[in-house]
Amino acid sequence: MPRPKRPLETRHELPAGRLRRTIDPHHLPVPPAPVPPAPRHVKVARGNGRSHEASREMMLGQQRGVDALDFGLRVRARGFNIYVLGESGSGKTTSTERMVRVRAEQEPPGQDAVYLHNFDEPDLPQGILLPAGQGAPFAHDIEEAVAELGREIPRVLTTAAFREQRNTILDESHRRAESRFVQLQRQGRRLGLLVRREGDRLALTPLKAGQPLTTEQYDELSEAERQAYEERSTSFQRRVPEYDRKLRQIQKDLEQRLLEAERGAIAHVVEVIFGDLLRRHAPLGAAVRRYLEQFQAYVLEGHRLFLPPEDRAAGAGAEGSEGSEEPATGIAPFHDHVPFRVNVLVDRRREKHAPVVVERNPTYPNLFGYPEYREARGMYATDHTLLRAGALHRANGGYLVLQINDLARSSHAWDALKKAIRHRELRIEELEDETKPKTTGSVRPSPVPLNVKVVLVGPPETYWALQGQDDDFTRLFKVKADFEATMPLGRETLAAAVRFLARVAAEEGLLPLDRSALAAVLEYGVRQAGDQQKLTTRLAALIDLAAEADHWARRAGRRSIAAPDVARALAERHRRHEKDEDAVLREIDAGQILIDTRGCVVGQVNGLTVYDQGDHQFGVPARITARTYVGRKEVVNIDREVRLSGAIHDKGALTMVGFLGGRFAGDKPLAMSASITFEQNYGFVEGDSASAAELYALLSSLGGVPLRQDIAVTGSVNQQGEIQPVGAVNEKIEGFFKVCTRRGLRGTEGVVIPRSNARHLMVSAKVVQAVRRGKFHIWAVDHVDQGIGILTGFPAGRRRRDGSWESGSVNDRVDRRLRELGEVLRRHETPPRT
Repeated sequence: MPRPKRPLETRHELPAGRLRRTIDPHHLPVPPAPVPPAPRHVKVARGNGRSHEASREMMLGQQRGVDALDFGLRVRARGFNIYVLGESGSGKTTSTERMVRVRAEQEPPGQDAVYLHNFDEPDLPQGILLPAGQGAPFAHDIEEAVAELGREIPRVLTTAAFREQRNTILDESHRRAESRFVQLQRQGRRLGLLVRREGDRLALTPLKAGQPLTTEQYDELSEAERQAYEERSTSFQRRVPEYDRKLRQIQKDLEQRLLEAERGAIAHVVEVIFGDLLRRHAPLGAAVRRYLEQFQAYVLEGHRLFLPPEDRAAGAGAEGSEGSEEPATGIAPFHDHVPFRVNVLVDRRREKHAPVVVERNPTYPNLFGYPEYREARGMYATDHTLLRAGALHRANGGYLVLQINDLARSSHAWDALKKAIRHRELRIEELEDETKPKTTGSVRPSPVPLNVKVVLVGPPETYWALQGQDDDFTRLFKVKADFEATMPLGRETLAAAVRFLARVAAEEGLLPLDRSALAAVLEYGVRQAGDQQKLTTRLAALIDLAAEADHWARRAGRRSIAAPDVARALAERHRRHEKDEDAVLREIDAGQILIDTRGCVVGQVNGLTVYDQGDHQFGVPARITARTYVGRKEVVNIDREVRLSGAIHDKGALTMVGFLGGRFAGDKPLAMSASITFEQNYGFVEGDSASAAELYALLSSLGGVPLRQDIAVTGSVNQQGEIQPVGAVNEKIEGFFKVCTRRGLRGTEGVVIPRSNARHLMVSAKVVQAVRRGKFHIWAVDHVDQGIGILTGFPAGRRRRDGSWESGSVNDRVDRRLRELGEVLRRHETPPRT
């Protein structure tokens, strides 16, 4: 079919000036004077460690998120914890940490946390919260009191007065014991037996005429006499247990009297020492008073712990001390005695405001604390002095900032965090671990009250997943602070961005950026935003580009970064990532991937696809073909039939069928079959950005109208035929431009895009230059009819009042072809007359 002789369609062509947002360097504010880099001993952290001034500038354009975050930080009601969501690099973490710290500076410090020995239940250490800065002085006073007890108790018990009292008790006990022994000897003599003490045992010797018999004399006795002695000896032995019992009772009475005497002697000293502690620390609360009272009673009961090891048993005149909880030997020095020690878990003496804790590794132990173990004789044991604080302890009374992706790596930590927030208490508990070494004892510390504002920072998809799958999340994190991915590009934005780039470049030790470099970096930010009227909030990406440009500027020997250095950085970055893109282009050059860029073909069009590799996106043309024939299958999408397409792509294909039916099947059935496919596609296709191209190919096949192969098409279409915007429009244009450039531009090549994508254009300078020289073209259309006119050179055609289409138009040809197909199908399905 001959092409009509008419000039190239220019009505919908975009001028070069609309293909890219350029920033005039001369219109930028003068960057601030470079700040000297910090000395090496001063830590300047990258990323989250930037200055408050830089982070404040990063918050520009984030008013909605900032207001939500401020609201969440101020509300103290239960469950108003915060989730800050935004794209990676948008400054949400830095801004969040800064705002939290600013808010914390307006609030008082949190409380100290201490763990004390539980004298009633030693395996249940008692956790207590104390006013800020009081934990360490309290522990110091306890330590001093124990040291004083260690001096005073031995002194009191070695005075002459107490020694005299002790000796009196010992003498009286000795007399009682001797009296019992004398009674036992008398009983023995009445039975003709001499009772003697030999160490710890009693020895019996037969008496005859009041004189003890020798062994030889005993052997010379008659059998009857020996038998009588044996019987009397047996009778006597039955009385010995009663004697032993009374002797033990005397010993117990002695021990008790000695203990009472010792306690009476030291009672005044202990009372004075603990009375002073109570007076000083009673304001700390009832728990502290109860602890000191129990401590005092414990000291009185176990006062021998304060005696030298050699005196702990001997000093009482016995082998052990009933009032002591430990054996008389092997006892640790009193100053190392565990019950006497206070574990200051959190010390806030140096803090002036509410705590802010940013936990970078939120594992269960790092959040909730853990007990350490000491090894002894191959076994492991722990106690309250070995408990260690977690991030929640340090943040109690203030704020805890966590990255949700880090937290999600530990399911135990996430579940335990929700439980702690819900119940407002913090427990130190160990997770069950079969690999844990065998222990001789463990502790179950009592919980402490928890009052903390938790701020989670993470991506939007995690937020929505938690919203849909975790009921606790919606109750515990009621504030959403949503940070924008872009911000309006205005004078204020540009000025703030310039200040930000200049300040951070100085902090990072980069060369200063001149105005041309700043303009180039900001233009890159516009492209990242995907809108000529906006700038990306992922300012970290701009800093990364500046760092790469700094490298090339230094290699060139420059003292500042200029626009060519930024361009070199972008070019080298693309070169590092373009291996797969270059491989695809070589396949096209070699004819292995069939792409026509010349001539016209019926039912064939160049669509545009995008490969997204995470760190690199590139566009590639793809041949789309359509074949139409007689049938009632309507439109078959081959990629969908073989399950190589996603739901969105399938929706676009079905929408195209809806357009055909609405336009051409109002007065007749849509009696046709068609097949459409991405040629040479062996991977998964998703998205509806090719639905317009598929429709053009289908209309071309039905109308027999050839489509220009030097034009590529992208765009989504709805059932009304309106062209809708698509993503990655810049990469798609540049992909086709590269193919055409490698084959040599003839001045007719170009791309048809949705008009609504015009504001998203930030194509490369090479594309802009080619368009300016008339070597490449970009058309923006609103409707299928406009696109088909550009691709075919024929008007789409309007419907007349009688329902017919303008003669010779594309729509007229399609309509006539559909009627022909319907007539053929009717004749084929009508049975012959007989």
